[in-house]
Amino acid sequence: MKTQRSAPDRLHSVESAAEFLGFVSLSTIRSWLTQRRLTRIKVGRLTRVRESELLALIQPEQKGPNR
Repeated sequence: MKTQRSAPDRLHSVESAAEFLGFVSLSTIRSWLTQRRLTRIKVGRLTRVRESELLALIQPEQKGPNR
């Protein structure tokens, strides 16, 4: 039986994350990282943010069929 692997998340720099969202500043991204609204991924000395977390910020919440 083969298992399907999902594509790995793209990692964004703070600058790239702000540009990806299009409506936030660098200081907002940094603030969200400090508040743990976004998860910080450290690659050596660099800070990265998963694209899936950025998408979750802009996509509406998925609710059940009875809501």
